Amino acid sequence: MRGRFIFLLPAVLLLNVSCFDDEEKTTSPQAAITSFSLGYYNVKVYDINTDRKDTIVYRREGGAMFPFTIDQVHNRIYNTDSLSYGSKIDSVTVSVSSIGTVAYSYADNPDSAVIWESTDYIDFTRDLVFYVVSTDGTFLRAYDVDVNMHKVFPDSLIWSGPDSLNFPALAGISSVVRSDTVFCFGTDTTGVQAVSFRKIDEGGWNGSNAMTGLPAGWNSRVTLFSGKFYTVCDGTLYSSADGLGWSSVRTGVKGLLSQGTESGTLWAVSRDSDIISTTDAAQWKSAGKVPAGFPDSLGVIFSYPLVTNKSITRSVLIGFSNDTVNASVWNKLSTDTVWTRINTPAAAGISLPAIPNIQVIRYDGALFATGTGEGSFRQSNDNGVTWYYCDSYAYDYSSWNRYMQLPEEVSGYGQEFACVTDSKGFVWIMTDDGRAWRGAINRLIRK
Repeated sequence: MRGRFIFLLPAVLLLNVSCFDDEEKTTSPQAAITSFSLGYYNVKVYDINTDRKDTIVYRREGGAMFPFTIDQVHNRIYNTDSLSYGSKIDSVTVSVSSIGTVAYSYADNPDSAVIWESTDYIDFTRDLVFYVVSTDGTFLRAYDVDVNMHKVFPDSLIWSGPDSLNFPALAGISSVVRSDTVFCFGTDTTGVQAVSFRKIDEGGWNGSNAMTGLPAGWNSRVTLFSGKFYTVCDGTLYSSADGLGWSSVRTGVKGLLSQGTESGTLWAVSRDSDIISTTDAAQWKSAGKVPAGFPDSLGVIFSYPLVTNKSITRSVLIGFSNDTVNASVWNKLSTDTVWTRINTPAAAGISLPAIPNIQVIRYDGALFATGTGEGSFRQSNDNGVTWYYCDSYAYDYSSWNRYMQLPEEVSGYGQEFACVTDSKGFVWIMTDDGRAWRGAINRLIRK
Protein backbone atom coordinates (compact mmCIF):
# COMPACT_ATOMS: atom_id res chain seq x y z
CA MET A 1 0.00 0.00 0.00
CA ARG A 2 1.08 3.56 -0.61
CA GLY A 3 1.36 6.00 2.22
CA ARG A 4 -0.89 9.02 1.68
CA PHE A 5 1.26 11.73 3.23
CA ILE A 6 4.75 12.98 2.55
CA PHE A 7 6.66 15.85 4.10
CA LEU A 8 8.83 18.23 2.13
CA LEU A 9 12.11 19.15 3.79
CA PRO A 10 14.52 21.76 2.45
CA ALA A 11 16.92 19.32 0.88
CA VAL A 12 15.14 16.02 0.34
CA LEU A 13 11.71 14.46 -0.11
CA LEU A 14 11.08 11.89 2.65
CA LEU A 15 8.52 9.33 1.56
CA ASN A 16 6.50 7.11 3.86
CA VAL A 17 8.33 3.81 4.05
CA SER A 18 5.32 2.04 2.55
CA CYS A 19 5.28 4.28 -0.52
CA PHE A 20 6.48 1.58 -2.89
CA ASP A 21 5.18 -1.94 -3.19
CA ASP A 22 7.46 -4.66 -1.96
CA GLU A 23 7.41 -6.28 -5.39
CA GLU A 24 8.84 -3.16 -7.07
CA LYS A 25 12.44 -4.02 -7.97
CA THR A 26 13.40 -1.56 -10.73
CA THR A 27 14.19 2.00 -9.77
CA SER A 28 15.15 5.06 -11.83
CA PRO A 29 16.59 8.52 -11.18
CA GLN A 30 14.19 10.08 -13.72
CA ALA A 31 11.18 12.20 -12.70
CA ALA A 32 8.68 13.95 -15.02
CA ILE A 33 4.96 14.53 -15.49
CA THR A 34 4.17 13.51 -19.07
CA SER A 35 0.43 14.23 -19.31
CA PHE A 36 -2.13 16.20 -17.30
CA SER A 37 -5.87 16.69 -17.75
CA LEU A 38 -8.84 17.69 -15.62
CA GLY A 39 -11.85 15.46 -15.03
CA TYR A 40 -15.49 16.57 -15.26
CA TYR A 41 -16.82 19.71 -13.58
CA ASN A 42 -19.90 21.96 -13.67
CA VAL A 43 -20.18 25.32 -15.40
CA LYS A 44 -22.56 27.92 -13.96
CA VAL A 45 -24.59 29.46 -16.80
CA TYR A 46 -26.99 32.38 -16.63
CA ASP A 47 -29.86 31.42 -18.90
CA ILE A 48 -33.50 32.23 -19.69
CA ASN A 49 -36.27 29.78 -18.80
CA THR A 50 -39.40 28.98 -20.80
CA ASP A 51 -41.13 31.95 -19.16
CA ARG A 52 -38.30 34.18 -20.48
CA LYS A 53 -37.11 34.89 -16.97
CA ASP A 54 -33.49 34.81 -15.83
CA THR A 55 -32.39 31.51 -14.37
CA ILE A 56 -29.20 29.64 -13.51
CA VAL A 57 -28.34 26.23 -14.91
CA TYR A 58 -25.25 24.08 -14.59
CA ARG A 59 -23.64 22.60 -17.69
CA ARG A 60 -21.30 19.61 -17.46
CA GLU A 61 -17.93 19.90 -19.16
CA GLY A 62 -14.89 17.66 -19.35
CA GLY A 63 -11.30 18.73 -18.96
CA ALA A 64 -10.40 16.88 -22.16
CA MET A 65 -11.96 19.82 -24.03
CA PHE A 66 -9.13 22.03 -22.74
CA PRO A 67 -5.73 20.36 -23.26
CA PHE A 68 -2.89 21.22 -20.88
CA THR A 69 0.63 22.10 -21.96
CA ILE A 70 3.57 20.78 -19.95
CA ASP A 71 6.60 23.04 -20.13
CA GLN A 72 9.43 20.72 -19.16
CA VAL A 73 12.01 23.51 -19.36
CA HIS A 74 10.35 25.89 -16.92
CA ASN A 75 8.40 23.23 -15.00
CA ARG A 76 4.95 24.70 -15.70
CA ILE A 77 1.60 23.05 -16.45
CA TYR A 78 -1.10 25.26 -17.95
CA ASN A 79 -3.99 25.38 -20.43
CA THR A 80 -3.74 27.84 -23.33
CA ASP A 81 -7.46 27.61 -24.13
CA SER A 82 -9.22 29.04 -21.08
CA LEU A 83 -11.99 27.12 -19.35
CA SER A 84 -15.52 28.41 -19.75
CA TYR A 85 -16.60 31.38 -17.69
CA GLY A 86 -18.34 30.11 -14.55
CA SER A 87 -16.45 26.80 -14.36
CA LYS A 88 -16.60 25.26 -10.86
CA ILE A 89 -13.11 23.91 -10.27
CA ASP A 90 -12.94 23.77 -6.48
CA SER A 91 -13.38 19.99 -6.41
CA VAL A 92 -12.12 18.28 -9.55
CA THR A 93 -10.33 15.02 -10.24
CA VAL A 94 -7.25 15.03 -12.42
CA SER A 95 -5.58 12.45 -14.65
CA VAL A 96 -1.78 12.41 -14.52
CA SER A 97 0.82 10.29 -16.29
CA SER A 98 4.35 10.40 -15.01
CA ILE A 99 7.80 8.94 -14.71
CA GLY A 100 8.02 8.60 -10.95
CA THR A 101 5.60 9.12 -8.06
CA VAL A 102 3.28 12.16 -8.14
CA ALA A 103 2.30 14.33 -5.17
CA TYR A 104 0.78 17.78 -4.77
CA SER A 105 0.49 20.57 -2.23
CA TYR A 106 -1.30 23.89 -1.96
CA ALA A 107 0.78 27.06 -1.97
CA ASP A 108 -0.84 28.21 1.26
CA ASN A 109 0.41 25.00 2.96
CA PRO A 110 3.75 24.34 1.24
CA ASP A 111 5.37 22.30 4.00
CA SER A 112 3.24 19.23 3.42
CA ALA A 113 2.06 17.38 0.37
CA VAL A 114 -0.26 14.51 -0.49
CA ILE A 115 0.61 11.64 -2.77
CA TRP A 116 -1.76 11.97 -5.70
CA GLU A 117 -4.43 9.38 -6.40
CA SER A 118 -6.85 9.46 -9.32
CA THR A 119 -9.86 9.64 -6.98
CA ASP A 120 -8.67 12.82 -5.24
CA TYR A 121 -10.91 15.88 -5.57
CA ILE A 122 -8.54 18.83 -5.85
CA ASP A 123 -9.30 22.52 -5.35
CA PHE A 124 -7.90 24.31 -8.40
CA THR A 125 -9.05 27.70 -7.16
CA ARG A 126 -6.01 27.59 -4.86
CA ASP A 127 -2.43 27.86 -6.08
CA LEU A 128 -1.05 24.36 -6.59
CA VAL A 129 2.31 22.69 -6.99
CA PHE A 130 2.59 19.15 -8.35
CA TYR A 131 5.70 17.13 -7.52
CA VAL A 132 7.16 14.02 -9.02
CA VAL A 133 9.93 12.02 -7.33
CA SER A 134 12.08 9.44 -9.06
CA THR A 135 11.52 5.85 -8.04
CA ASP A 136 15.00 5.62 -6.53
CA GLY A 137 14.22 8.67 -4.36
CA THR A 138 17.19 10.70 -5.63
CA PHE A 139 15.44 13.37 -7.72
CA LEU A 140 12.51 15.69 -7.02
CA ARG A 141 10.81 17.89 -9.61
CA ALA A 142 8.15 20.56 -8.87
CA TYR A 143 5.64 21.90 -11.41
CA ASP A 144 3.59 25.07 -10.97
CA VAL A 145 0.02 24.42 -12.15
CA ASP A 146 -2.06 27.26 -13.65
CA VAL A 147 -5.68 26.62 -14.64
CA ASN A 148 -6.76 29.51 -16.86
CA MET A 149 -10.44 30.42 -16.96
CA HIS A 150 -12.35 33.19 -18.73
CA LYS A 151 -12.95 36.11 -16.35
CA VAL A 152 -15.97 37.27 -18.35
CA PHE A 153 -18.41 35.36 -20.54
CA PRO A 154 -16.67 35.51 -23.95
CA ASP A 155 -19.80 35.49 -26.13
CA SER A 156 -21.78 38.15 -24.30
CA LEU A 157 -22.35 41.55 -25.91
CA ILE A 158 -21.88 44.30 -23.34
CA TRP A 159 -23.04 47.86 -24.08
CA SER A 160 -21.84 51.08 -22.48
CA GLY A 161 -23.89 54.28 -22.75
CA PRO A 162 -25.88 56.12 -23.64
CA ASP A 163 -23.26 58.79 -24.15
CA SER A 164 -24.81 62.19 -24.84
CA LEU A 165 -21.81 64.41 -24.07
CA ASN A 166 -21.52 66.92 -26.94
CA PHE A 167 -23.30 64.50 -29.29
CA PRO A 168 -25.95 66.39 -31.28
CA ALA A 169 -29.38 65.23 -32.37
CA LEU A 170 -29.09 64.57 -36.13
CA ALA A 171 -32.10 63.90 -38.34
CA GLY A 172 -31.42 61.44 -41.16
CA ILE A 173 -28.40 60.22 -39.22
CA SER A 174 -25.73 58.30 -41.14
CA SER A 175 -22.41 57.01 -39.83
CA VAL A 176 -19.09 55.63 -41.08
CA VAL A 177 -15.81 54.77 -39.38
CA ARG A 178 -12.60 56.01 -40.95
CA SER A 179 -9.38 54.73 -39.42
CA ASP A 180 -9.72 55.41 -35.69
CA THR A 181 -12.63 57.90 -35.87
CA VAL A 182 -16.43 57.54 -35.89
CA PHE A 183 -18.25 60.12 -38.06
CA CYS A 184 -21.99 60.87 -37.84
CA PHE A 185 -23.73 62.96 -40.52
CA GLY A 186 -27.20 64.49 -40.60
CA THR A 187 -29.20 67.68 -40.05
CA ASP A 188 -29.11 69.19 -36.58
CA THR A 189 -32.03 70.77 -34.70
CA THR A 190 -31.31 74.19 -36.21
CA GLY A 191 -31.63 72.81 -39.75
CA VAL A 192 -27.89 72.90 -40.43
CA GLN A 193 -26.28 70.00 -42.29
CA ALA A 194 -23.70 68.86 -39.78
CA VAL A 195 -21.16 66.22 -38.82
CA SER A 196 -19.98 65.10 -35.39
CA PHE A 197 -17.02 62.82 -34.80
CA ARG A 198 -14.89 61.26 -32.06
CA LYS A 199 -11.84 59.01 -31.70
CA ILE A 200 -12.77 55.41 -30.93
CA ASP A 201 -10.24 55.30 -28.07
CA GLU A 202 -11.13 58.68 -26.59
CA GLY A 203 -14.23 59.93 -24.81
CA GLY A 204 -16.56 62.68 -25.96
CA TRP A 205 -17.96 63.91 -29.26
CA ASN A 206 -16.99 67.28 -30.70
CA GLY A 207 -20.52 68.66 -31.11
CA SER A 208 -22.27 69.81 -34.28
CA ASN A 209 -19.99 70.99 -37.11
CA ALA A 210 -21.59 72.64 -40.13
CA MET A 211 -20.98 71.07 -43.55
CA THR A 212 -20.67 73.17 -46.69
CA GLY A 213 -21.11 72.43 -50.38
CA LEU A 214 -24.20 70.17 -50.22
CA PRO A 215 -27.61 71.23 -51.58
CA ALA A 216 -30.29 72.26 -49.10
CA GLY A 217 -32.35 69.14 -49.71
CA TRP A 218 -29.59 66.66 -48.94
CA ASN A 219 -30.65 63.73 -46.71
CA SER A 220 -28.73 60.75 -48.14
CA ARG A 221 -26.39 58.31 -46.47
CA VAL A 222 -22.65 58.83 -46.52
CA THR A 223 -20.18 56.15 -47.51
CA LEU A 224 -16.39 55.82 -47.36
CA PHE A 225 -14.22 55.01 -50.36
CA SER A 226 -10.44 55.33 -50.70
CA GLY A 227 -10.30 57.40 -47.54
CA LYS A 228 -12.87 59.98 -48.70
CA PHE A 229 -16.55 60.47 -47.95
CA TYR A 230 -19.22 60.24 -50.68
CA THR A 231 -22.93 60.97 -50.86
CA VAL A 232 -25.61 61.68 -53.49
CA CYS A 233 -28.14 64.49 -53.76
CA ASP A 234 -30.38 65.48 -56.69
CA GLY A 235 -28.56 63.22 -59.13
CA THR A 236 -25.08 64.46 -58.25
CA LEU A 237 -22.30 62.59 -56.48
CA TYR A 238 -20.44 64.65 -53.87
CA SER A 239 -17.11 63.98 -52.17
CA SER A 240 -15.30 65.28 -49.08
CA ALA A 241 -11.84 64.69 -47.65
CA ASP A 242 -12.69 65.81 -44.10
CA GLY A 243 -16.48 65.45 -43.87
CA LEU A 244 -16.91 69.22 -43.61
CA GLY A 245 -16.35 70.69 -47.07
CA TRP A 246 -18.07 68.96 -50.01
CA SER A 247 -17.79 69.29 -53.79
CA SER A 248 -19.49 67.61 -56.77
CA VAL A 249 -17.55 64.92 -58.63
CA ARG A 250 -20.12 63.42 -61.03
CA THR A 251 -23.62 64.07 -62.28
CA GLY A 252 -26.26 61.61 -63.44
CA VAL A 253 -26.11 59.42 -60.32
CA LYS A 254 -29.47 58.20 -59.01
CA GLY A 255 -28.27 56.32 -55.94
CA LEU A 256 -25.03 55.37 -54.24
CA LEU A 257 -24.60 51.81 -52.98
CA SER A 258 -22.63 52.41 -49.82
CA GLN A 259 -19.68 50.35 -48.66
CA GLY A 260 -20.27 48.52 -45.40
CA THR A 261 -16.59 47.62 -45.52
CA GLU A 262 -14.09 49.39 -47.71
CA SER A 263 -13.14 47.64 -50.94
CA GLY A 264 -11.45 48.66 -54.16
CA THR A 265 -14.70 49.43 -55.98
CA LEU A 266 -17.44 52.03 -55.50
CA TRP A 267 -20.87 51.10 -56.89
CA ALA A 268 -23.80 53.31 -57.89
CA VAL A 269 -26.94 53.38 -60.03
CA SER A 270 -27.09 56.00 -62.77
CA ARG A 271 -30.12 58.03 -63.80
CA ASP A 272 -30.05 56.01 -67.03
CA SER A 273 -30.66 52.88 -64.91
CA ASP A 274 -27.17 51.50 -65.40
CA ILE A 275 -25.14 49.80 -62.69
CA ILE A 276 -21.89 51.77 -62.66
CA SER A 277 -18.66 51.35 -60.76
CA THR A 278 -15.29 53.00 -60.29
CA THR A 279 -11.95 52.17 -58.74
CA ASP A 280 -10.66 55.75 -58.58
CA ALA A 281 -13.83 57.92 -58.39
CA ALA A 282 -12.82 59.42 -61.77
CA GLN A 283 -13.27 56.77 -64.43
CA TRP A 284 -16.58 54.89 -64.32
CA LYS A 285 -17.74 51.83 -66.22
CA SER A 286 -21.13 50.23 -66.70
CA ALA A 287 -21.99 46.72 -65.56
CA GLY A 288 -25.21 46.69 -67.58
CA LYS A 289 -28.77 47.77 -66.99
CA VAL A 290 -30.35 47.51 -63.58
CA PRO A 291 -32.09 44.10 -63.37
CA ALA A 292 -35.52 43.68 -61.85
CA GLY A 293 -35.48 43.98 -58.07
CA PHE A 294 -32.02 45.59 -57.91
CA PRO A 295 -31.66 48.21 -55.14
CA ASP A 296 -32.06 51.58 -56.82
CA SER A 297 -31.59 54.06 -53.98
CA LEU A 298 -30.70 52.57 -50.59
CA GLY A 299 -28.19 49.74 -50.38
CA VAL A 300 -25.10 48.63 -48.48
CA ILE A 301 -22.30 46.40 -49.79
CA PHE A 302 -20.03 44.15 -47.74
CA SER A 303 -16.93 42.73 -49.38
CA TYR A 304 -14.74 40.04 -47.85
CA PRO A 305 -12.54 37.15 -49.06
CA LEU A 306 -13.87 33.64 -49.45
CA VAL A 307 -12.98 31.25 -46.67
CA THR A 308 -11.92 28.65 -49.23
CA ASN A 309 -9.95 31.02 -51.48
CA LYS A 310 -8.58 34.28 -50.06
CA SER A 311 -7.77 35.60 -53.54
CA ILE A 312 -11.49 35.78 -54.43
CA THR A 313 -13.69 38.43 -52.84
CA ARG A 314 -17.40 38.03 -52.20
CA SER A 315 -19.62 41.12 -52.22
CA VAL A 316 -23.08 41.02 -50.66
CA LEU A 317 -25.48 43.85 -51.51
CA ILE A 318 -28.50 44.47 -49.30
CA GLY A 319 -31.05 47.17 -50.09
CA PHE A 320 -34.57 48.03 -51.24
CA SER A 321 -36.35 47.91 -54.56
CA ASN A 322 -40.10 48.02 -55.20
CA ASP A 323 -40.67 45.06 -52.86
CA THR A 324 -42.14 46.43 -49.65
CA VAL A 325 -42.12 43.05 -47.88
CA ASN A 326 -38.57 41.75 -48.21
CA ALA A 327 -35.18 43.37 -48.63
CA SER A 328 -33.35 42.82 -51.88
CA VAL A 329 -30.17 40.75 -51.40
CA TRP A 330 -27.59 40.25 -54.15
CA ASN A 331 -24.27 38.44 -54.44
CA LYS A 332 -21.18 38.89 -56.58
CA LEU A 333 -17.75 37.27 -56.62
CA SER A 334 -14.72 39.22 -57.82
CA THR A 335 -14.49 36.69 -60.65
CA ASP A 336 -18.09 37.45 -61.78
CA THR A 337 -19.18 40.18 -64.17
CA VAL A 338 -22.78 40.52 -62.95
CA TRP A 339 -24.70 40.62 -59.69
CA THR A 340 -26.94 37.65 -58.86
CA ARG A 341 -30.07 37.99 -56.78
CA ILE A 342 -30.58 35.67 -53.82
CA ASN A 343 -34.07 34.22 -53.96
CA THR A 344 -36.29 34.78 -50.95
CA PRO A 345 -36.31 31.56 -48.88
CA ALA A 346 -39.52 29.56 -49.15
CA ALA A 347 -39.60 28.83 -45.42
CA ALA A 348 -41.39 31.45 -43.36
CA GLY A 349 -39.50 33.71 -41.01
CA ILE A 350 -35.97 33.32 -42.39
CA SER A 351 -35.94 36.04 -45.06
CA LEU A 352 -34.80 39.60 -44.39
CA PRO A 353 -37.81 41.93 -44.20
CA ALA A 354 -37.80 45.42 -45.69
CA ILE A 355 -36.89 47.06 -42.39
CA PRO A 356 -37.30 50.86 -42.31
CA ASN A 357 -33.94 52.64 -41.91
CA ILE A 358 -32.21 49.28 -42.35
CA GLN A 359 -28.76 49.03 -40.76
CA VAL A 360 -26.42 46.16 -41.65
CA ILE A 361 -23.05 45.29 -40.13
CA ARG A 362 -20.62 42.44 -40.63
CA TYR A 363 -19.49 41.21 -37.23
CA ASP A 364 -18.08 37.99 -35.79
CA GLY A 365 -18.01 36.44 -39.27
CA ALA A 366 -21.74 36.99 -39.89
CA LEU A 367 -24.07 39.66 -41.24
CA PHE A 368 -26.42 41.39 -38.80
CA ALA A 369 -29.36 43.60 -39.78
CA THR A 370 -31.63 45.81 -37.73
CA GLY A 371 -33.50 49.10 -38.08
CA THR A 372 -36.39 51.26 -36.93
CA GLY A 373 -38.84 49.37 -34.73
CA GLU A 374 -36.72 46.21 -34.56
CA GLY A 375 -36.39 44.52 -31.18
CA SER A 376 -33.09 42.81 -31.93
CA PHE A 377 -30.63 41.97 -34.68
CA ARG A 378 -31.30 39.51 -37.49
CA GLN A 379 -28.33 37.29 -38.31
CA SER A 380 -27.18 35.61 -41.51
CA ASN A 381 -24.42 33.01 -41.42
CA ASP A 382 -24.66 32.15 -45.14
CA ASN A 383 -23.85 35.45 -46.86
CA GLY A 384 -27.39 36.84 -46.84
CA VAL A 385 -29.35 33.77 -47.95
CA THR A 386 -31.19 33.11 -44.67
CA TRP A 387 -31.78 35.42 -41.70
CA TYR A 388 -32.67 34.43 -38.15
CA TYR A 389 -34.05 36.79 -35.55
CA CYS A 390 -31.63 36.91 -32.61
CA ASP A 391 -34.09 35.86 -29.94
CA SER A 392 -32.59 35.94 -26.46
CA TYR A 393 -34.30 32.62 -25.73
CA ALA A 394 -33.20 29.46 -27.50
CA TYR A 395 -34.60 26.14 -26.30
CA ASP A 396 -31.99 24.13 -28.16
CA TYR A 397 -29.18 24.70 -30.66
CA SER A 398 -29.93 27.78 -32.74
CA SER A 399 -28.51 29.43 -35.86
CA TRP A 400 -28.06 32.77 -34.16
CA ASN A 401 -26.09 34.34 -31.35
CA ARG A 402 -28.75 34.97 -28.71
CA TYR A 403 -26.45 37.43 -26.93
CA MET A 404 -26.48 39.82 -29.93
CA GLN A 405 -29.10 42.14 -28.48
CA LEU A 406 -29.65 45.86 -28.99
CA PRO A 407 -29.26 48.23 -26.04
CA GLU A 408 -32.50 48.23 -24.08
CA GLU A 409 -33.24 51.85 -25.05
CA VAL A 410 -32.79 51.09 -28.78
CA SER A 411 -34.84 47.86 -28.86
CA GLY A 412 -38.06 48.83 -30.64
CA TYR A 413 -36.87 52.43 -31.14
CA GLY A 414 -39.31 54.09 -33.52
CA GLN A 415 -37.01 56.69 -35.05
CA GLU A 416 -33.78 56.53 -37.02
CA PHE A 417 -30.38 55.39 -35.79
CA ALA A 418 -27.02 54.44 -37.29
CA CYS A 419 -25.03 51.28 -36.60
CA VAL A 420 -21.36 50.71 -37.52
CA THR A 421 -18.34 48.67 -36.39
CA ASP A 422 -14.76 49.76 -35.75
CA SER A 423 -11.29 48.23 -35.94
CA LYS A 424 -11.21 47.40 -32.22
CA GLY A 425 -14.09 44.91 -32.37
CA PHE A 426 -16.79 47.32 -31.16
CA VAL A 427 -20.29 48.05 -32.47
CA TRP A 428 -21.53 51.65 -32.33
CA ILE A 429 -25.17 52.76 -32.29
CA MET A 430 -26.12 56.44 -32.53
CA THR A 431 -29.78 57.54 -32.37
CA ASP A 432 -31.16 60.64 -34.06
CA ASP A 433 -32.08 62.19 -30.70
CA GLY A 434 -28.42 62.58 -29.66
CA ARG A 435 -27.49 59.38 -27.82
CA ALA A 436 -24.66 56.93 -28.51
CA TRP A 437 -23.75 53.42 -27.32
CA ARG A 438 -20.67 51.28 -27.78
CA GLY A 439 -20.65 47.53 -27.27
CA ALA A 440 -18.61 44.45 -28.10
CA ILE A 441 -18.60 40.69 -27.81
CA ASN A 442 -15.93 40.15 -25.17
CA ARG A 443 -13.81 37.71 -27.16
CA LEU A 444 -13.65 40.09 -30.16
CA ILE A 445 -12.22 43.12 -28.37
CA ARG A 446 -8.81 44.00 -29.80
CA LYS A 447 -6.34 46.11 -27.85
